[in-house]
Amino acid sequence: MDHIGIYSKQSDLCKKWSDLRKLIQQATTRSPLLCQDGPLPRLKRYLSTNDLADIAQRYESGSTTKQIATDCGISKTRVATVLREQGVTIRRQGLDAEQIDEAVRLYAGGMSLAQIGEYLGVDHGTVWRQLRKRGVKMRDTHGRER
Repeated sequence: MDHIGIYSKQSDLCKKWSDLRKLIQQATTRSPLLCQDGPLPRLKRYLSTNDLADIAQRYESGSTTKQIATDCGISKTRVATVLREQGVTIRRQGLDAEQIDEAVRLYAGGMSLAQIGEYLGVDHGTVWRQLRKRGVKMRDTHGRER
């Protein structure tokens, strides 16, 4: 008799299963590959021996890793890896005095470190370090002076 009490609410479950079956049948079918909303994964671009030599030559002639990466359709990190593999010494990517002056002016005008970094093509941490070296009074994350 105890088992009857346990299984006595099956009609409620049957109705839920029936409703679920109807929803599944009414749903439109679609291919799992067509369901991707984001960008397709990037394939690693093959670089020939000539490409590798060209990257090294362009860098040694003064081009930045960012410029080379954009032109070749690869990441900045990959450019740096290719340069290291080619035995090229990577120069320091920082801000020159003129760029630091510009960063000080922009920061005083209310721009964030991230905005300035994006504008100058460097990380926000690089901007922060250079502003601190110049003695600029820094703001907190809410824009208030510290």
